[in-house]
Amino acid sequence: MSPIAIIHTQCGPYHLARIRALTSAYPGNVDLIQLAAQESQRRWIVDDCSVKVTTIADGVLEAYAASDLIKGLLEHLTKTRPSILIVAGYNQPAMRAAIKWSNRNQIPVILLSDSQYCDRPRNPVLEAIKGQWICRRCDAAFVAGASAACYLEKLGFPKHKIWRGYDVIDNHYFSKASHLVKQNKIYERERLGLPERFFLYVGRFSQEKNLLRLLEAFGLYQNAHPSEPLTLVLVGSGDQELVLKDKAKRLDLKNIVWPGFKQISELPAYYGLASAFILPSISEPWGLVINEAMACGLPILASSQCGAIFDLVFPGINGSVFNPWESQSINQSMTSFSHYSVSLQKDMGQASQRIIQDFSLESWAIALTDCIIQTSRSFKTSTNILA
Repeated sequence: MSPIAIIHTQCGPYHLARIRALTSAYPGNVDLIQLAAQESQRRWIVDDCSVKVTTIADGVLEAYAASDLIKGLLEHLTKTRPSILIVAGYNQPAMRAAIKWSNRNQIPVILLSDSQYCDRPRNPVLEAIKGQWICRRCDAAFVAGASAACYLEKLGFPKHKIWRGYDVIDNHYFSKASHLVKQNKIYERERLGLPERFFLYVGRFSQEKNLLRLLEAFGLYQNAHPSEPLTLVLVGSGDQELVLKDKAKRLDLKNIVWPGFKQISELPAYYGLASAFILPSISEPWGLVINEAMACGLPILASSQCGAIFDLVFPGINGSVFNPWESQSINQSMTSFSHYSVSLQKDMGQASQRIIQDFSLESWAIALTDCIIQTSRSFKTSTNILA
């Protein structure tokens, strides 16, 4: 049996964990392909040798011309002749070239997508062209959740060809690792220099993450709670780091901790010690850090622009949803959480863990396997009819 090919721009810990799960559910071989060994905005260190990864370019993705990536990718696909091509998005020219190569060679294409309509301003004409292109060239789609599915349907993609459950993490790893941290929380707090109670953010320091407005909201929150405010811990790095630190200084924000960028092996300690997780993005197709925080048993305070909220965040049950363009709305979300009893905060964290169980590596592998099998059958049937 020819292998299926799965193409990502870069393969990180999330991708490898999913492929390990897929090998338990899918009966055939899997060729995991990354366009480049590194992306400029990703600092993943991947030392997992249990999954073989085919790398088209050894350096940083942005350093290569699109033509070079296309040439290397198509040479590999021509050599291996996959039975199905699974492509993570269509933004990269190499991804679009791979899709068109599959069309020419009568190989079915499954699109992986977590894009939402609200991610950015949309041009109706360009959207119509995009929708026609996707519908003509892709045979099925495996999307993150409800919002991504709705967007594809809006583009004209048939509902019966859409599978959900694409954006998952290794829940067991985060749950187990954070539990160990909680058992030694006094030592871990001292080791990491963390306070007893804090709001946690994990991610890039970039414009779409809306951290400047989060700092403004935290200033409002801090002024309203001068005696015992929760601290704000911002884990990450990025282009806005110096701007953010300058903003915090100008706002005279006292209770902020900047641990810097952390690898996946270091994150459970921060999740395990936090009181709640906050994600204020103005553009966030999904937000896998929400999955991570929920697996670690945290209540979630999330922006209305995060794709994950429609599937994972239930206000009053395991968190709240706020308007990311209004500092007062973010402040209100933090303030309300601060007023909850310790018992209610614990209940919300436990609800997060229950909810995230349905978004697991196993469910991902089962859904993608079903998508592969059904798409392959439909493609063969339609090909035979046309013949």
